[in-house]
Amino acid sequence: MKVLVFGGSFDPPHVGHTALLVAAAQRIRPGRILIVPAYHAALKPSPRAAAQERLRMLRVGLIPSLPERWRRIARIDTREMLGQRRVYTIETLAALKSEHPDWELHFAVGSDGAAAWSLWRAPERLARICRWWTARRPGAAAHRFPPHFSVIARPMPPVSSTQLRADLAAGRDCSRGLHPRIAALIARRGLYNAGLMAALKAGLKPGRFAHILAVRKLAEALALRWGEDPRRASWAALLHDCGRLIRRRRLAAYARARHLRAPRLGEIIRRQPGLLHAYVGADLARRRFGCRDQEVLAAVRSHTLGAPRMSRLETLLYVADAVSEDRTHPHAAALRWLSFRDLDAAFAQALSAKLRHALEHGRWLHPLSVSLWNRIGAKP
Repeated sequence: MKVLVFGGSFDPPHVGHTALLVAAAQRIRPGRILIVPAYHAALKPSPRAAAQERLRMLRVGLIPSLPERWRRIARIDTREMLGQRRVYTIETLAALKSEHPDWELHFAVGSDGAAAWSLWRAPERLARICRWWTARRPGAAAHRFPPHFSVIARPMPPVSSTQLRADLAAGRDCSRGLHPRIAALIARRGLYNAGLMAALKAGLKPGRFAHILAVRKLAEALALRWGEDPRRASWAALLHDCGRLIRRRRLAAYARARHLRAPRLGEIIRRQPGLLHAYVGADLARRRFGCRDQEVLAAVRSHTLGAPRMSRLETLLYVADAVSEDRTHPHAAALRWLSFRDLDAAFAQALSAKLRHALEHGRWLHPLSVSLWNRIGAKP
């Protein structure tokens, strides 16, 4: 009997999963379909949703969305989830083959997983134990797949779990990527920080919340201009001031309790504790809002003081925060214009404007910002 195995994190399950599963089933014509959700997929970070939540989503959304002929033969195999550990695919397939030596195993995997084949455990044995299928997702890199993969020539929806998680947190409409029952379950249970926007709106002053939206708008536009991912830029912009959810007088205590590595922490606490909101924000973004994108976290962390070496995303967010449309300082409009023509020059001038503002108001200059100016901005 032909058996189609479909594994993954399903974090969350989406219409792309359904499309790939149906396309593979139509090619293979299996007698049984096994959907195998991972407790923790070997090549991915820890899932954002708990195992039981992902299992619920599969049951209420993915299986009911299948055509009736495939729905009748589809089952969820929970062996990896029940193991509560990182399980390698070779373990699961070897167990299935041992339990059912008469089965002809077929495995369907997304294009990213197929392209990362060399990183899988025991790839030679995997290639022998079953047949492998994949399909190309629009918008993904032009992957080259190993020769033993059969590529299904059918259009796939341009959707990924990573994009959906960011869009859910940003409060965007995800109805095209999620089955209605899954979307309803996510909203009902508050998964993937679908309530981030509500948390920011409820916990921040109206002007601060408006600033965050203005920064997001500019960050997305700058990302498109400079070849960055606008979704990541949006995520960073939404999170950049989440540290202000912690009251100013509690920032120092939070930083000490969490052992945050803010440069010259003691001096910041004595001289200008408000600067801690960026470092507290990066910690909150990770702990409370589940952001595991290290570049996004770095951008949140460096959006106030900068950093010795800044990525394009960090530079972009620093500029967007400094010159968003809600900013009223005299240089804001000119720097916004410049940021679309020379981002590095806009960054240098934004840093210069911040330093001048601090001097004019008799504020302490953090050595990190001064050294950054000496390195990139000061003219010989």
